[in-house]
Amino acid sequence: MEAQFPDEADEVIRLGAPMPDFIRWILVGAGLFACVMVVVELGRGLWPLSPFSLFFGLIIAGGLFVGLAFIIFGGLSPDEQWEIRPGLLTLTWSRGQHRLERHYTAEDLETLTVVRDDSGDGPDTWHLLAQIRLESSKLISLQTHPVFAGVRWLAYLRAPLTGLGKGAAFHDRIRSPGLTTDAAAQRALLVFFGDSKRLQ
Repeated sequence: MEAQFPDEADEVIRLGAPMPDFIRWILVGAGLFACVMVVVELGRGLWPLSPFSLFFGLIIAGGLFVGLAFIIFGGLSPDEQWEIRPGLLTLTWSRGQHRLERHYTAEDLETLTVVRDDSGDGPDTWHLLAQIRLESSKLISLQTHPVFAGVRWLAYLRAPLTGLGKGAAFHDRIRSPGLTTDAAAQRALLVFFGDSKRLQ
């Protein structure tokens, strides 16, 4: 998602957008389909018990894992939006009736930098990466805010032995939605620090 760049009159950059409902329904439907089909098609290989039961069980478990991840991501993942203006970074997470908003100034952040992400199969993207000061009152608790229910469940699927109640009490690193160029990310960074004219 490319940034919406500000006019001279209002120095505001907005990043991110809500996930359309039809995409959420497609993800949930694909997850349900994967869960049902892997059980229907391969479930008969589990019984009667034989040396092949373990083989079929592993395949079914893998299919259920992928299907559940699609269902959780489509149904529970929060929408994330960033609004950057001179001296103020506003983050908003929303999912259904749940909403969490944080306002950060330079005093709340240990660092704010631009990072490049080349881990995907597509083109590289650039992000703002912020580390929140540990003494800030605006640290994010993934455990207590219902807007992050999907994030907690996905973390549990990745490491089920840790349990849902485990993990860090707060989240002190935040990463923006991706921008398509380094220049766009640098511009957003400089707008926050009130120095956007350096790139003009």
